[in-house]
Amino acid sequence: MEIIISSNTSKPIYEQITSQIKAMIMSGELKTGDPIPSMRSMAKSIHVSVITVQKACKGTVL
Repeated sequence: MEIIISSNTSKPIYEQITSQIKAMIMSGELKTGDPIPSMRSMAKSIHVSVITVQKACKGTVL
């Protein structure tokens, strides 16, 4: 799962994460039953806090 964060937008980081995860679900890239990284590993890979990832996951269907 690749999440790309842009600093060239006014959209908050958690919303960027949420919209990218939703897009992966809608496109079929992420399917029911597919494993996803833990919040801690996702936060580490995209260099954000665990709280930011947690907030993003509350806005998705995860």
